[in-house]
Amino acid sequence: MMDFDGLRPQAVQHIATRDEEKPVSLFDFEVVEIAERGWKDSPRAASLLNDRMAIALGMFLFLVPVPYGANRPLAWLVAIGIISAMALVYLVVFPILSPRQPMQIRNYWKVLVPGLLAIVYAMMQLLPISFGGVMELPSLVLPNSLTVSPSATVLGILRMLSYALLFVLVSEVCSNRRRTERLLKWVFFGIVAHALWALLSLGVFNDTLLFQDKTDYVGYATGTFINRNSFATFMGMGMVIGVALIVMDIRMPTHRRSKRSSKHKGITIENVFLMLLVGVIFGALLASASRLGLFASLLGAWFTASALMLRTGVRVSRVLWGSVLAGGIGLAVILTLAGSAVLERLVFTLVNAEGRSEIYRQTLDMIASRPWAGFGLDSFQMSFELFHTPELSTAFVWDKPHNTYLTLWTELGVIAGSLPPLAAAIAFVLMIKTLRDPERAAVPAAAASGVIVVGAVHSLGDFSLEIAANTYVFVAIVALGLARRRYQNRGRGQ
Repeated sequence: MMDFDGLRPQAVQHIATRDEEKPVSLFDFEVVEIAERGWKDSPRAASLLNDRMAIALGMFLFLVPVPYGANRPLAWLVAIGIISAMALVYLVVFPILSPRQPMQIRNYWKVLVPGLLAIVYAMMQLLPISFGGVMELPSLVLPNSLTVSPSATVLGILRMLSYALLFVLVSEVCSNRRRTERLLKWVFFGIVAHALWALLSLGVFNDTLLFQDKTDYVGYATGTFINRNSFATFMGMGMVIGVALIVMDIRMPTHRRSKRSSKHKGITIENVFLMLLVGVIFGALLASASRLGLFASLLGAWFTASALMLRTGVRVSRVLWGSVLAGGIGLAVILTLAGSAVLERLVFTLVNAEGRSEIYRQTLDMIASRPWAGFGLDSFQMSFELFHTPELSTAFVWDKPHNTYLTLWTELGVIAGSLPPLAAAIAFVLMIKTLRDPERAAVPAAAASGVIVVGAVHSLGDFSLEIAANTYVFVAIVALGLARRRYQNRGRGQ
């Protein structure tokens, strides 16, 4: 049997001995260290910043087309200022909140570098280098730099830098799938709102432009844009996003416990609602009567739908037959809803073909005179007067050659002018790789690749992507299409 009384003195003695070794003082306190990081190195705060910045980007993309498609120098400056301020705040604050998170833009350097090189060359055009290779002009009127209009080139450089900043911002902010798809939907709903406004302006408010009488394109939907073709490209980008959302929602696998025999969701109230919204966009697109805009938009929507169906396991033969059926139905709808307007525009296409080919010919003469140096970013209007001959109507001011590729080659030269299309082509290839990867989100990549198709095709015969509002939306959608989820680390979910 254990004697507990015999053990008690030893315990008391041991405690007393420890107390004697450390004298008690009224001024001795136990120090407790609390790990308090606050906002610094806080994944939750970084995620909150990204969420708020995504909202700000969505608002910017919704509002930037309002001032005449942002096709005015004042609108450019305001947009440049907003994007610059957002980028400054983000690039300063985010490294504090998440210092160990690497920048996402490192994944897209192949897309960003060609665009930055084009901007660098535009800056070089401001250098005091002799202007030659055109024609015999008096030395007094020859520019003292490679650009014909230095002031226009400076403003163009600032605008292009804002495009690059927007690309970086969207790439960094949309670092997870949830935020990426949310911003993509916001862009879609914003374009639906613009489509509704365009139809109201045309049918209810007596065909006005921001409550003012139109001077151009009377009787056609233009929304807040001046040019109907630019408006059509804007609508086309929204239609492509809507088609991507609809197809993916229909082809989404059903829940395992669902009683449905089909493996996919099929037609639901949600995607019927999306179909109605796409119908609103399509109605505004038809009301614009833009020939190439309609063709480019339908081609982009078809590409997106086909890519998503192939991604979700539909056989190629079924996609082809479905494309033929959809094409026939679409043609019938177009002829029913806007047959007279479209046919009228097709007739005018034949009539105006001679004038369009003439401006192309004279623009190619410009490019041939200075194929490598170009005439300066945003300087086409002034430099074209050096080559404008009476074969092309002198009753108009030709500020654009109605072909974005020709514009780039004229202003930046063949090499530097090919860099922006090269960046878009690289982005397109990366998106196709994303669509082939089952672990990556398909909707943003499919929508963005379809939007590239719309822009690339429409740029062959118009200048829609030379309008700032369209370019901002285009760049944002491409960045969303390239966005990838972060790795399984502290940064995930930010």
